[in-house]
Amino acid sequence: MVAEKTRLRVEQAMAEVGYVYNRSAANLRSSHSNTVGLIIPDIANPVYADLLTGIEDVLDPLGKVVFVADTNELFERQSRFLLRMLEMRVDGLIISTVSGTSPAVLSPYSREGVPVVQVLRMMDGAPFDYAGINNRLGTRRAADFLLDLGHQRLAFIGSSISPSVNDERYQGFCDAVQAHGLLPESMHAINCRHTYGDAAQATKTLLAKPSPPTALVCFNDVIAFGATLGLYELGLLPGHDVSVIGFDDIEGAASWRPPLATMSIEARLIGRHAATFLAQRMENHDLPVRSLVSEAVLKKRESSSAPRKSATA
Repeated sequence: MVAEKTRLRVEQAMAEVGYVYNRSAANLRSSHSNTVGLIIPDIANPVYADLLTGIEDVLDPLGKVVFVADTNELFERQSRFLLRMLEMRVDGLIISTVSGTSPAVLSPYSREGVPVVQVLRMMDGAPFDYAGINNRLGTRRAADFLLDLGHQRLAFIGSSISPSVNDERYQGFCDAVQAHGLLPESMHAINCRHTYGDAAQATKTLLAKPSPPTALVCFNDVIAFGATLGLYELGLLPGHDVSVIGFDDIEGAASWRPPLATMSIEARLIGRHAATFLAQRMENHDLPVRSLVSEAVLKKRESSSAPRKSATA
């Protein structure tokens, strides 16, 4: 042990000469870098900001620094980041993979004994812990909500850049439609990128079709925001002329105009779950593979209401 007065004098001297601790050199002497990699597909999506906050809630008190990399849904970038994280000797990795990624991509981590946790996106057959959301059930509940309000002409605005998750959410949409005695093929569906402009254009395309929808089930809140803007551009009022429901409940959903009905996934909590799995796995590599799948919770807000009588005719 070093005496307190001695420690303070040393720290003062270090500050005076501008000494910076050489972490790389220390890593050569230690088996731990106290760093964790987080690889995500879309840093612009507020869901991932909430996810990061939850991860840091758990890992920061453990002295772990989180390095974040955004793949922008590109395999090449993901491969490069995976290699760089290994080169940086991260103690663990949390990843939301590019859609269609094979578990084999992460085999170097297994060989090096670096724990991996999947978050929000789960690869089939991957031997890694997972924390995420039940996408199919969540979207079914979103569509059920609109159908129970009396809507019979629904449309699904899906994602053109997240096909695996989109398939799950579209299946949930179809589940709800079939459960209400309607045919999924009678409902319009369109995919777009996660931008306000693309979602607004997709909405205009749907509303130009014969027997246009009276309600829109959107892949996520970003697309739902764009859908409401598209309705405004058509001179229609979201929640009055056409109902809109999103998915995620990102920051801003409740204060949107009108406030956005959506399915809350509590991304910060999912981040905590993923980080807890990783912290436990870093302590004990022999734990059984675990999965924690949360259920989305409906947030009823003014962007969704019963259809106008003229719209149901």
